[in-house]
Amino acid sequence: MKKSGHLMKTISRYFIAFLSSVFLFAFLILLTLRLTLFSEGYIEKQAVKADYYSELTEEINRQIENSALGSNIPEGVLHQSISKELVKKDVDAYFKAMYNTGTKYSISNEKEIQTTVSTAISHYMNEKGIQTTPESEAAVTGLSENAVKIYKGYVELPFLVSYGRKVMNYKSTLVIFMVVCGVLWALLSFSLYSSLRGYVHRLFRYWAYVWVGSGLMMLVAPAIILIQGTLTRLGIQSKAMYDFIQTYLSSFLWLFIVVGAVSIVAGIIFGLLSEVKRKQLFSV
Repeated sequence: MKKSGHLMKTISRYFIAFLSSVFLFAFLILLTLRLTLFSEGYIEKQAVKADYYSELTEEINRQIENSALGSNIPEGVLHQSISKELVKKDVDAYFKAMYNTGTKYSISNEKEIQTTVSTAISHYMNEKGIQTTPESEAAVTGLSENAVKIYKGYVELPFLVSYGRKVMNYKSTLVIFMVVCGVLWALLSFSLYSSLRGYVHRLFRYWAYVWVGSGLMMLVAPAIILIQGTLTRLGIQSKAMYDFIQTYLSSFLWLFIVVGAVSIVAGIIFGLLSEVKRKQLFSV
């Protein structure tokens, strides 16, 4: 009977440790999501890391140049129609609109773009001695307005706004679940401590299992995705957007790996502390 009772206690303790590991794992996942997908600052940092502003500026200017080739405006005339500063200002404002449902977005200065394009073309025409006519003026106006459309098409990405708005709808729910998981982990740890009759070294040993197990669960799946190179096969034509999305997702997965590694290290530390406490207890 004593052996059976001891076995049941051991099984119940491991079951509590298992539940504790599950709730800790859930807490770490929710915490990581809160720091990444639900953070406006995170997406801006990834944009800087991917050099998104510079690459996007180059793509926009290249597309504006290409659109003007049919009107006999050669390459080089409109290669600096859009500045990086303007792109960064509007993209950051766009990110803000993504994460703030009450914020309306519009590009900061359409007139500036139109004026820059019109001035560049007029300067080219003067250099080449091309006479200004009502038809040419209308063509210049059309090119400047088209440049604004191209700019909007690159900066305003409807799927990103939709993604951001949907994500933010769950922000408060995520925080609630994160708190619940943290509280349940604490309660289970206290229950485990009580069942161990106050032996701290045993609690540390079980915590070692819990933290290492949660860390491994956090680490394995993202590591597999990165090793398989799944992110390199994204079907995105725009190089700027491709690099940005790849950097964003890669950093997201790496943060899971880092959090998992920290959890494993914490588990190892608890294991070492358990052994130290055990030796101190039985050496007295």
